[in-house]
Amino acid sequence: GGSVWDWYDWGEHYTVCPEMPTASFLFEDLKTFIDTDPQGWVAQAFAYGLEATIDGDSLEVDVTADRPDLLAIEGFARALKVYAGQSRSLPPVLSSSHRRVEVEASVLLLRPYLAALVVENLSLTPASLEGLLQFQEKVSQTFGRQRKKAAIGIYDLGKIQGQLTYRTVDWEAIQFIPLGETSPQTPRYILEHHPKGAQYRSTLPDGSRVPILQDESGQVLALPPIINAAIVGEINSDTTALFIDVTGTNQKTVQELASILAHNFIDRGAAVKTVTIQTPTGECQTPDLTPLCIPFSAKVLNEVLGTAIPKLKLDAYLKRMNLTVRKSNVVEAPSYRTDLFSEIDLAGDLLVAIGLENLQVDYSDFHFFLGHADPLKAFALQVGDWAQRMGLLEVKSYILTDPDLLSGFVADPHRLLRAYNSRSRSHSTARPTLQAGLLEILSRNIQAPKPLQIYEVGEVLLPQGDDLKADQFRETVYWGFAVLDSQASFTIAKSYTQTLLKALEIPFQLTPCSDRRYVPQRAATVMVQGQAIGHFGEIHPQILEQFSFPEPVCAGELDCQALRI
Repeated sequence: GGSVWDWYDWGEHYTVCPEMPTASFLFEDLKTFIDTDPQGWVAQAFAYGLEATIDGDSLEVDVTADRPDLLAIEGFARALKVYAGQSRSLPPVLSSSHRRVEVEASVLLLRPYLAALVVENLSLTPASLEGLLQFQEKVSQTFGRQRKKAAIGIYDLGKIQGQLTYRTVDWEAIQFIPLGETSPQTPRYILEHHPKGAQYRSTLPDGSRVPILQDESGQVLALPPIINAAIVGEINSDTTALFIDVTGTNQKTVQELASILAHNFIDRGAAVKTVTIQTPTGECQTPDLTPLCIPFSAKVLNEVLGTAIPKLKLDAYLKRMNLTVRKSNVVEAPSYRTDLFSEIDLAGDLLVAIGLENLQVDYSDFHFFLGHADPLKAFALQVGDWAQRMGLLEVKSYILTDPDLLSGFVADPHRLLRAYNSRSRSHSTARPTLQAGLLEILSRNIQAPKPLQIYEVGEVLLPQGDDLKADQFRETVYWGFAVLDSQASFTIAKSYTQTLLKALEIPFQLTPCSDRRYVPQRAATVMVQGQAIGHFGEIHPQILEQFSFPEPVCAGELDCQALRI
């Protein structure tokens, strides 16, 4: 869903999906939770492991990506209060709102998961409303992966009639007034012409079916996760009851986000009630605040941190992080702690609870070991030394590159190892060759005096067999070179390769090479003990055109790991 601020230009106020999201908490709202001065908040946040700065009448807090609960002012205040020793209580069970959302089978292929909650007896101020809407947007952009994995919709409960239905419709079958607009629009028009449609259309699969949320009267509440409807989606400081939905493509994320919202409103003093979600396979109640149970070993925790805390005293420390030891070997964590998976995560919380300044060094337990250089790295340094003696300039490029750069160097682009959910296409694919990066560097320096002679020693990942799983790729170290010059030729490439191999006293033979990156009959494969360990030649004109080279380029590369053997 969208928010009451959906017609605002969020780009002017907040950075979308940064490496470490920054939350802004107004002093006016923060004082209702923590009774101290702003400098005290900064000091408490630092002790908890958060960086906070004062900016006018607000506190700017850098939140790590694994703690979405801290993006809300309630979650931030809750963490500091519990850390300072204040107790926190939850209702033993959430009451039912007697509201129901029927999830039809038609949405399962589009955006299948939904959780919901009802909030009553809510007292909103302009400051707390701003905090709520900021959390809605921030957590949907970060934890919700730009609304694709999960997104929040907030509605005025008093304007919803009866039970609700989450279903799909043809994108021209209905009309509703989007939030911030004055005239009805079809979902198709919204997706193709509305700013929010343009921004978030990629969160829905292609096609003419779209998900909608409607009440019993047929009123459209939202086109999830694009935008809410006007009237029912308009929230202000006079609103006292809310209906909130979380939709997404990942069930765990959707449930966790609903749980975080419930905890936030409980800490604000509101009454949170459950909603029945009826799906084609059964029904459930959301939100679910059942604590997480994480097995642990006191011995392991002490070994990880280098401490010697008795098992019976661990509970006193972990309570500062709102964790409770149960049954001597299990820790209970509140459901908003989506970052806790194992005892290693508990060790991180225990370290924060102890405080770095309180850790004492035990000098009697030091152990010293004599290390040695990695043989392959030492050999690579030797190769680089000889390359510099031949007049080549060393360069470095990233192991992740743009798949478009590799198109002329690999016969089958499907045999490339790609990073899942990469932030940028230019750094999304693991390189199987150094030459693409070397040619890109040359292309950025075409105006420099010629000849341009560069080399690189770096890691590449090569597919092994037909199974393209991540563990079926071999990482090795290549030495590669490239020369841009009007005289660049097969002979120049051969001279560099031959000089290096003779300097390393490695016997070799040359055989014809048919690699597509080279000009036919102007390339050679390097054989050592009957094994192909590299190649060199004149770069093919199609690749020269791809990089806009005005002059010939010759290049080559050798497998350092195979050479060392």
